[in-house]
Amino acid sequence: MRGKADLQIRYRFNRTLSVLLLCSLILIITTGCWDRKEINDLAFVMGAAIDQKSKGLLELSVQVFIPKAEGGGSASLGGTSSKGGTQEQTMVISAEGVSIADAMSHLQERLPREVFWGHNEVYIFGQARAQQGIREDVDFMLRSSEPRERANVFISKGLGKDTLRLIPPLERNSSEVLREISKFHTGLQVTIKDLSEMLTGDANAAALPYIVIQPPEPGLPPNQTISFISGSAILKDGKMVGKLDSQAARGILWLRDEIKTSVITVTPTKSKGSVSLRMIRSNTQLHPSIVNGVWRMNVHIETEEDVQQNTTGISLMEPEWIKTIETSMDNLIEDRAKKALQPAQKSFHSDIFGFAEAFHRKYPKAWNTSKANWNDIFSKMEVVIISSSHIVRPGISNPDATSPQKGVDS
Repeated sequence: MRGKADLQIRYRFNRTLSVLLLCSLILIITTGCWDRKEINDLAFVMGAAIDQKSKGLLELSVQVFIPKAEGGGSASLGGTSSKGGTQEQTMVISAEGVSIADAMSHLQERLPREVFWGHNEVYIFGQARAQQGIREDVDFMLRSSEPRERANVFISKGLGKDTLRLIPPLERNSSEVLREISKFHTGLQVTIKDLSEMLTGDANAAALPYIVIQPPEPGLPPNQTISFISGSAILKDGKMVGKLDSQAARGILWLRDEIKTSVITVTPTKSKGSVSLRMIRSNTQLHPSIVNGVWRMNVHIETEEDVQQNTTGISLMEPEWIKTIETSMDNLIEDRAKKALQPAQKSFHSDIFGFAEAFHRKYPKAWNTSKANWNDIFSKMEVVIISSSHIVRPGISNPDATSPQKGVDS
């Protein structure tokens, strides 16, 4: 019995020892930094631009951050640099190729460091490239593990790389300017992921923010300025087919329920001044219907505002006057929505508002039989836009502070 017990103890000891040795071996193998990437070996891309060079050839330009050396200097990598004050902040390098992947390989040949895309949050397509078609470019960005799907996408007037070369007076580089502008939601904000979903959606159409370069202040160099969003570019089948101005672009936001912040100034009827209102919240609902083969879309937009400024001289404590302001607000919202809707239906035949998805969800059978003719259906569809504004915080206003009026003029 004792010998049997000794054998069991020895067996347990050997098994425990084997487990410990195996764990130690695993720890030895899995520790260390064999796959590390040193910061000094990386070229950080802050923004990228894709331009059409010639038929079958594109140009990829990247804005690379120049790390500062100790003592306030900078480590230059060569190329076209942009300076913030006396310090070089970024450089722009370009390479050509038959595709983005091809251009990226040529771009790497011109840099002594490995191109790192983890910090890139801006892609700019030049207008000529957008008109040629960007579907294949977006496909690469989604397939490759390096580009970020959450990066913002823009279409620029002229060449996209011209924006990368700008020297902004406030931010560190021009890519950061566009990134910060997008956060305000004053215009469209579209990521690579959003763009892919729009191009592969039921309508096969997309709207992207359209940027232009602002003229510099008098006396400043031509590149010491910024780009800003000036309307929207409309894409159909992956190609740019037209552009909407800034007011129509705001209409897109209303129709797609993407309006986040807005200060709207209206001039109510029967008054000599204006009222500025800050939107607190907004909700847009699409109500599709098919009756006797007729496709129709009812759009209900409901908003809440507070008054920021009243120059009419009429007290905001009068319910009749509040209703007049709300009506003016409704008319303005409906007008901006129609400015986006009419060219999309009549000129571009591009459903950039998500109407197709709304019909697909509510009428799947009708959609499957009619989706091939969606462009014609959308172009001829009756769309009714109904806005309902509510001023929830009129504030306290003394009508004697401005030109006093006792009430709404009759």
